[in-house]
Amino acid sequence: MALKNAIIAQRYATALFELSHDQNSDTETLAELQELTKVLQANPNLVKVINAKNINESAKREVLKTLTEPASQLVTNLVNMSFDYQRFDLLPQIVQEYQILVYRSIGHMTAEVKTVVELDADQIDRLKQVIVKRFGAKAVDLEQTIDPSLLGGVIISANNQIVDGSLATKLAAIRQSIVH
Repeated sequence: MALKNAIIAQRYATALFELSHDQNSDTETLAELQELTKVLQANPNLVKVINAKNINESAKREVLKTLTEPASQLVTNLVNMSFDYQRFDLLPQIVQEYQILVYRSIGHMTAEVKTVVELDADQIDRLKQVIVKRFGAKAVDLEQTIDPSLLGGVIISANNQIVDGSLATKLAAIRQSIVH
């Protein structure tokens, strides 16, 4: 089910990206979608109301109309279509997939970094430079996660690739080479 939802979210995001790209409104559409996601995260009951079977459709449409009032036609159409096809709960995934497409088109990327301790500003800047070089991006956003099990080093996940420079992995490789 999760894989099916991921594929559906990618398809919706791809279709939206093609439309917004044709209209040269990728970043504006992304900003609107990010605001919409913030509203949905701040109001988790909103998704429950939209998905509730005991609330009539006209009341749900009024909620959607209020939600999309300041939005562009593209975003409004996406929200309405996701509601019409019972995929409203996939909106956050669709936004995430859309962001990946927009970022890729402008050479921007997001990387998840796992370390044992929190990195300081200088370390973050140096790591960003390494990631930009390694992946050929123009800019990078880092999402840092602290993982004490690494013992030391860093694991970088970006563009469906994992660069594992953790001490735990290196020790495991040494252990494996000694055993064999």
